[in-house]
Amino acid sequence: MPPTITTLDEFEAAYREGLGRPLHPRPWRTVTEEWIRRFGDGAGDYNPLYRDRDHVSGRYLDLVASPAFVFSVDFGANASIWGHIPQDQVSTKDLTMLYLGANLEWYRPIWLGDRIRAVETPADIRRTTTRQIGEACVCTGVTEYWNARGELVARLSNQMLRFPNPGAGVESSSSAAARAGGVAPDPLVWERTRRGAQPRYWESVRPGEKLPDLPKGTFTLTELYLFAHAALSTGRSRHVDEGTIDMGAGGRADPDYARSNRAQAATFDYGPQRVCWLVQAVTDWMGDHADLLRMQTRLRRPNLVGDVNTVQGTVTRTYRDGDDLLADIDLVNVNQEDVVTASGTATVRLPAEGTSPVPAALFAEERPRTPGIYG
Repeated sequence: MPPTITTLDEFEAAYREGLGRPLHPRPWRTVTEEWIRRFGDGAGDYNPLYRDRDHVSGRYLDLVASPAFVFSVDFGANASIWGHIPQDQVSTKDLTMLYLGANLEWYRPIWLGDRIRAVETPADIRRTTTRQIGEACVCTGVTEYWNARGELVARLSNQMLRFPNPGAGVESSSSAAARAGGVAPDPLVWERTRRGAQPRYWESVRPGEKLPDLPKGTFTLTELYLFAHAALSTGRSRHVDEGTIDMGAGGRADPDYARSNRAQAATFDYGPQRVCWLVQAVTDWMGDHADLLRMQTRLRRPNLVGDVNTVQGTVTRTYRDGDDLLADIDLVNVNQEDVVTASGTATVRLPAEGTSPVPAALFAEERPRTPGIYG
């Protein structure tokens, strides 16, 4: 059936009909060690807290997933891309889209063995006008992540820009600059140092403190496919969009399709890929004893294959909220031209000096087992 929606007015009217009505959720999934590790491979986050069951952090007694793991549970973008509109009724040849960013709140860890599912709901649509694109719709979707105990694990709200397809890439880095030099991303993953099991106490943190830079190196096709198939999904597409024969990574790897259908100058990343990088910069800095409570992010320019990326962060505020000891952090991802392609703010809950979340005896060396009347 040919697409029936070709204008913004038609799209807005159809999308608005489904506001507030949840999409059919995907099946429950069990969190396995392999799944958690695979996500880390795709996101380039080798923090042992999320990979090694023998990692002794002084806090957790079993494996937990990265806060960014929610993207692997459910990408959380269908509600903001389509709402309840059947996908075959809209062609990206007519109306394409850009990921604008996501706001996340976390309420509890995702543990090894959890059964988890997500529920997406289209929440809002509004008109806007941008310098490059002109008139567009901003679509907001909300995704809630639940475990099988009926506990809300996290909530994500993201925005997608839907606009008439210009048939060419929006403003991005120059190809000459992208070719000027490269940094292999793989060794950066292995060489990364983290705060880890050493607590970062709230009393030691000061506004203006810089987080260690998180270099992600050159964005390559390998990095794109690792995120697509390790962090997100190993499944195949059920259909092929007009203009490409390769729907791996959602068609992003096909530069001609990227230009003609997705308003990108060349092969480009998933928006949440950079959100995962911002999360990693914070979790590497805060250590195993702290909690990432919330993060607001915005994508500002495309990230293309060949771009060299570095995440930077600065503590902007430390304060108390009831019993919580908090720090706010400003974050940016910059490319080789020192242009900000993504930004965000994060709030972290830190431990107080002298506190221990679990008894130290739980991590003590086991005594030899000697049979007795009580075992």
